[in-house]
Amino acid sequence: MGAYDGRQISNSTKAGQPQENSRFRPTNVELANPYWVELASTGGCDLRSGGFVIESFRGRALASLAGVVALARAYRQLFEKSGEKPRPELFDGELLEALKTRLPDLSNGDQELVRWVLSSVE
Repeated sequence: MGAYDGRQISNSTKAGQPQENSRFRPTNVELANPYWVELASTGGCDLRSGGFVIESFRGRALASLAGVVALARAYRQLFEKSGEKPRPELFDGELLEALKTRLPDLSNGDQELVRWVLSSVE
């Protein structure tokens, strides 16, 4: 895995039209997923990290059930690719509460993912 060199991730679509960066609409899950995918292949390097999971999906997890699932799935992908587990220092009380509160409303498979995240940080 390559080291992050501080360059801005491209936010453009075809024909040079700017794509809204996921950070500007923190509750839109559909914008976070392409950003997360782009981080996986920026300049031939996979720049994904736990910090980028939180940056991409925290606001979404606070806002919706789909956001909770997206955050848990992104962390699982990161773990399967790099071995990086969720780190307690990246999860504040508000985010932990959102994960716990939405847990009963998730499918069994999604509950398992979110429980894995919670068990990693508690």
